[in-house]
Amino acid sequence: MTDVKNPSQPDQDHAPQEIFSDTLQSLEKVVDKMESGQLSLEESVALFQQGMDLAQRAEKQLREARQKVEILLGSEVAPMVSDAEED
Repeated sequence: MTDVKNPSQPDQDHAPQEIFSDTLQSLEKVVDKMESGQLSLEESVALFQQGMDLAQRAEKQLREARQKVEILLGSEVAPMVSDAEED
């Protein structure tokens, strides 16, 4: 009998992927804390680094989702241009 994997359940062979909305929510919390103006320089720098890490993770998640859509739709989707390629 063939095992059919439920997409809502994490694959046991891989760590569960963080959901984009969770990443975005974490990034928004970091931004809110930084905008409060109540942090020391050290705390601000640490949160800035955390925010950069979260932003990179979110960008990767979006890129992976885009690739999946491109595969599903074939060549109907125009390639996505990143901010780095625009400069």
